[in-house]
Parts: sequence; structure tokens; C-alpha cells
Amino acid sequence: MKSRLVRGFVWGVVATVAMTLTHIGIWAVEGRLTIQALATQAMPSAIIPRIFGTGLPVSTHLLLAVLIHLGYGGFWGAILFALVRRVTVWNGLAMGAFLYLGGHIFLSPLLGRGAAGGGLRIASLLSWFSIATHSTYGVTLGLLGSWQDRAAEAGQG
Repeated sequence: MKSRLVRGFVWGVVATVAMTLTHIGIWAVEGRLTIQALATQAMPSAIIPRIFGTGLPVSTHLLLAVLIHLGYGGFWGAILFALVRRVTVWNGLAMGAFLYLGGHIFLSPLLGRGAAGGGLRIASLLSWFSIATHSTYGVTLGLLGSWQDRAAEAGQG
């Protein structure tokens, strides 16, 4: 079980990297990709001032945001591997959807985003950008997990 949790964590980190690259790619196409945007507009970056205040250098701020994001993605990858006997693309995608909804229903309002008078903005909830990035996470996690599970069953992993 311990090695399965470690594999889930590692694949969760890898899926988070794929998600982040999708995020960066979308912002690049939209012309919004700047260090300032990454340091202030990305969800992990919005958490940093709440924990450490606003006085951090941008490089430290981004490093902490990346570490938190990778750790969070790894944590949920490990949770998926602990919850299901066999990882599939579908339950990976379900995990991505769970994280997407959780982020918009709980985390966004907590950070003062997506909330209008305490309620959830539907426009925020239906954001294609966030759906695309969380789908990338889920599909990547599911593909890697199903590949790993098949290899383990065949005695190769």
C-alpha cells in the first residue's frame, strides 16, 4: 500500500506539471503570460499572500506557489491511488472534476474569487480555462495510473 501511495503522489505531481504546462500554454496563446500574472492571478499564487503576507520577493513567491501546487496535486494523486483498486482514465478524470469543483465552490470564495455577495458566480464555475486544466490533470493522472497498474499486474512494476 505504501508504494502505491508513493506512486500516486509521483503521478499526481507529474499530472500537475502537465496541468501547469496547459495553463501556461493557454495564457501564452491569449497573450497573458507574464511573471506578474503567474505571481498574482494563478490560484496557487493567490494563496501565498494569505499564508506569508505580501512582502515576499516575486521569485520566492513563485517558488512557494509551485511547491504548494505540486504538493497539492501529488496529495490528491495519492488519495486516488488509495481509494481505487485500479486507476483508470475515467476515475482520473473524476478526480480532476472533483478538484475543479472543490476549487470553485470552496477555495475561490475563500480567496475572494468567484464570489459575488457570498455566492458562486456561474461564469466562474463554467470557465473553459479551468475545465481544460483540471481535465488535463485528471486524464494525465488516469493514463499514468492505468499504465502503472497494468505494468504492476504484469509483474513489471
